Amino acid sequence: MNNTPVTLKFLAEKLKMSVSTVSKALNNYPTINEYTKKRVQEMARDLHFTPNKSAINLKERKSRIIGIILPNLLDHFFTRSIYGVEQFAMEHGYNVIIGQSHDDLEKEIQLANMLLKSRVDGLIVAISKHTQDFSHFDQFEQIGLPVVYYTRNPSFNLNCHKVLGNTFRGCYQATKFLIDRGHKKIAYLGGPKMINFTHDRFNGYINALKDNQVSFDASLVAYTDFDKENTIAAIQNLFANQENTPTALVAFKEPILFDAVKYLRGINHPKFDEFECVGFGNNSFISYLDSPPIASIEENPESVGENAINLLLKLINREIEMENYQKVMVDCKLVIHDLT
Repeated sequence: MNNTPVTLKFLAEKLKMSVSTVSKALNNYPTINEYTKKRVQEMARDLHFTPNKSAINLKERKSRIIGIILPNLLDHFFTRSIYGVEQFAMEHGYNVIIGQSHDDLEKEIQLANMLLKSRVDGLIVAISKHTQDFSHFDQFEQIGLPVVYYTRNPSFNLNCHKVLGNTFRGCYQATKFLIDRGHKKIAYLGGPKMINFTHDRFNGYINALKDNQVSFDASLVAYTDFDKENTIAAIQNLFANQENTPTALVAFKEPILFDAVKYLRGINHPKFDEFECVGFGNNSFISYLDSPPIASIEENPESVGENAINLLLKLINREIEMENYQKVMVDCKLVIHDLT
């Protein structure tokens, strides 16, 4: 049995046509008459002809591959956002290569260099918490490959394309919601203090307090570097003063909110049943928890991912000029779980 792949040239010889005519007939060119199209397509189907994607991509000077670098796929936000990216990419004939930096700058640099050598057509990046120098990403744009930053704001890089969630508005809504429920001592548990992409949430919290005539108290603010030990220390710091203990909490992410709830239950906090909290995430399992947060901030990660790949493909296809830097904002939404 002959397992040699059927080529365009082979089809052309069998049909006694030129390779160009066969190719155009297979691609439904309007200049080819219907009879010819039918003959070519029927023979291609009968002989199980499969187009050589590598040759097509070479001709187009595209790999049809998108590179993605993000911190960690165990983070529910990134898992959901990648779903949006992959769905949109596949619909437009692209595959994706995903690399996880684990918030390690050296790993991020290695991944960027690997993807550059892999001839990706463009890059989507959620920067690590240590990224301040962007030279490993600038090298893509220097050779005409677009880069879109998403979900983590690259504040040190002013001239760039980015797709971000409106976390300022999300945190503002969460804080105001708790104020409207009568809370005056609302704690804020944030991400790494010196990282620029965490500032929008804190600013939303501060502005909500100010707009609703609630005094800001620095002792009700703590930060975590996301590791377990650091998170517990931040939570202990928030609840150290028994005379000024918070009655509510807004958290940077729901996992650290869950750590706070676990801690309060563990120390038998006297007003645990009255304590109310809101975090970014809206995890699907919240409805199964014994002590669920009263509300969540839904960041719409699928939409963030879809907007990022949509922008990148427009840049790849030159529908948007590389230097015409775009900023796309995706709305957050306050989702209320339980008011009992």
